[in-house]
Amino acid sequence: MSDSQFGAGTFIALLSSVTIAIPVSQERISPVLDAAVCLLLVTRRRGKEVERKEFVLSPLPPEGLARSVAELRVDVLLCAALSEPLLRALERRGVRVKPHLCGEVESVLRAFDCGQLRRDEFRMPGCWGQHSHGGCCRRQRVARHGKSSGKETQTDTSA
Repeated sequence: MSDSQFGAGTFIALLSSVTIAIPVSQERISPVLDAAVCLLLVTRRRGKEVERKEFVLSPLPPEGLARSVAELRVDVLLCAALSEPLLRALERRGVRVKPHLCGEVESVLRAFDCGQLRRDEFRMPGCWGQHSHGGCCRRQRVARHGKSSGKETQTDTSA
């Protein structure tokens, strides 16, 4: 069995217990993890949900927030936007981060289970490429004169 056969969520969930965290606002993924006030934790064993809890998040700097999330024994964090310092702090603590996601929480959880997070409906507006740290948000591989340069350049989208 591999991630490519069933999707990463299915693969993880079938093997053992997995705890998934999602910052929530009005039953949807909260737009910015750093400013989220509610964190949903869903624990699954062998693909079945066994526990669901909500936690209120206090305003904390990135290191403090990452520590709090890791102390909850989160394996995977599904989120929209987050700061680079928070991303790095979470990764240092062993939390696998899946950023640039949006949508209703229950739909995102189902998509994670089925390995369908790459579908357009779960991609934050303005995000391109795969759901990884590097392929998103206000950066394009286009030079100033519209030709590909192979380098990422900042694009002003306010005009």
